[in-house]
Amino acid sequence: MTDRVLSFQLKQTREKISDRGGLAIIDEFIQALGIRKQIETEYPLPGSNRGITPYEYIRTLIYHFIDGGRYLEDIRDIRNDEGFRKLVDIETLPSPDSIGDWLRRQGSLGQEHYLQRILERTVGYYLRSGKVNDYTLDIDATLIESDKGDGQKSYNGTIGYHPMLGYLSDGTDHPICSAVKFRQGNESPQTDILESLKKTLRILEFNGKSLKFFRSDSAGYQSKIINHCQDNGIRYTITADFDSSVIEDIGRISPTAWLRIRDREGILTDCEYAETIHIMNDSNHSFRLIVKRKRNRQIDLFDEVFYSDYYAVIANIPEEEMSGDVVLFQHQQRGNCERFIKDGKYGLALQYVPCRTIEANRIYYTIGMLAYNVMKLFQLLILPERYSTCLIETIRRKVLRIVGRVVNTSRQLWLAVNRAFEWIEEYTQIRLKIANLRYG
Repeated sequence: MTDRVLSFQLKQTREKISDRGGLAIIDEFIQALGIRKQIETEYPLPGSNRGITPYEYIRTLIYHFIDGGRYLEDIRDIRNDEGFRKLVDIETLPSPDSIGDWLRRQGSLGQEHYLQRILERTVGYYLRSGKVNDYTLDIDATLIESDKGDGQKSYNGTIGYHPMLGYLSDGTDHPICSAVKFRQGNESPQTDILESLKKTLRILEFNGKSLKFFRSDSAGYQSKIINHCQDNGIRYTITADFDSSVIEDIGRISPTAWLRIRDREGILTDCEYAETIHIMNDSNHSFRLIVKRKRNRQIDLFDEVFYSDYYAVIANIPEEEMSGDVVLFQHQQRGNCERFIKDGKYGLALQYVPCRTIEANRIYYTIGMLAYNVMKLFQLLILPERYSTCLIETIRRKVLRIVGRVVNTSRQLWLAVNRAFEWIEEYTQIRLKIANLRYG
């Protein structure tokens, strides 16, 4: 038995040791973005002067999300981390119980709009950073399973909630959440898309920017969305519903109009595309209907070719600007939106909500998406380029998990780490960037 026991013993230490040194840097970044000042200026204060301020609750929840906590009880780990609290100069943090009460109270008062304005501030920083020039908006919904509260049954039978999310990006990477609406599980995927689009356009216009592309799955195949994009000069690609009129138009495409699709390396694939002109009953303009199908060769005596996996996209991008196969490729890149959603959902544990009412969970989820934007801005504006497209979980593991000893010597607070000088120098540069962001 003794051969299998390692030769070390445990003992207690009073030294302040923390593995959240990186989370303290995030605290600096939050303040540099002006989030603290905005909350303290705009968010209603508690009725009692002795009450915990909204900023303390929101900051603690941002810590909770970025630290990877799943449940409110996980906040106790941060609260008990004396070394971390020393670094950020906080005597104590709100308890999980008080945060739960605050979420329910804020939800019942309908205070989400204050959080939405804070979220818009982070989008404005993103737009003014100059890191992305041509903006693409992808809108999609996700499901959150929660059968212990007032969640409703969704289209696939899941009981819970069905948030709608909009992401601005360069079309592939560098996302920011520009629109979030936390909804009941039984909400249709088609609702709130136009609202999210309009909200994003308002933010862009306020910051002197414009939208280049809008992409959506078939939930966006609505005449009011198409008309709005056309009226505002927005290029769009939207997955088409295979309704009777679309099927009829596909049937009228000449057999000789179909062209083989080449992949990104120029190699012919088993897929073909063709296009025609289409119009919806309530739409005020016609648009391109680009259809993709797969060639399947029947292995039999007659070596017959048949087609399957039909897929159609509508677009108002002129043909001279973008050929049909390029439009299909451009539209298929909207799959990145699913990656953005998963990054926040699993990187920040947003697949869990803590309360039994949609109003309280709406406050919680919106703060979670605020934490998402903080992390994306941190990647884009502060971290070295090699981290710019990493997942949040990777950033937490490689950048934020800084283990060190928190000590006071010569009237100076130190985080002592067992790392190489080059590592310390890189983190010093990160903090200088944050300081320049604050005071520049």
